[in-house]
Amino acid sequence: MYIVSLSFGKDSTAMLEMMLEKKEPIHSAMWFDTEWEFPEIRKHAEKVIHNAGINLQVIRHWAGFDFLEKRYGAPHPSGGWCVGRKTQGCNRYMRLMVKDNPDIVECIGFTTDEMKRAERLSKNKDKKWPVRFPLIEWGISEKDALEYCYSKGYDFGGIYDWMPSKRVSCWKCPKQSKADWVAIRKHHPEFFTANKPLDPTQRAERLS
Repeated sequence: MYIVSLSFGKDSTAMLEMMLEKKEPIHSAMWFDTEWEFPEIRKHAEKVIHNAGINLQVIRHWAGFDFLEKRYGAPHPSGGWCVGRKTQGCNRYMRLMVKDNPDIVECIGFTTDEMKRAERLSKNKDKKWPVRFPLIEWGISEKDALEYCYSKGYDFGGIYDWMPSKRVSCWKCPKQSKADWVAIRKHHPEFFTANKPLDPTQRAERLS
């Protein structure tokens, strides 16, 4: 049985839909909600889960990312507290699930563009359960995944049309390019009114 790890971006969405098409035995899905998600992705998530008809476990940090940002500052582009809290939360949930369901396998939506990343994760000692990368098994690239999602009627509210990097994470993600920040400001100016995020250069200076 599989637990599908979702971000509700193009890759994990394609993975879930392809697994459903292949009638693979899906136990449930899990999603770490940073509470900084794009509204387009939230609407997309509701559509995907409704269409899939599977159980979704939503995981959040108990204190919330707004609190953590005030305490630790903006996440660093090289990886910071945000990645750590997300990983800890998902791994904690998987440990609980595997305890009662020892045959559970975690499925992660890495594509053929992320072979090295998948290789590193496979060696992660914190994951004491099997991990599978279906898109890599099936030779699916990021481009393939997006085209597949479009063919299934998922347009993500148009976010992949205006995001320059074609990479959609939470809107405060420090790994976004300056072009991404410009696009986000244009399409979601409301994000920059009460709680203006720092651009990547400022983040690096602040945390150095």
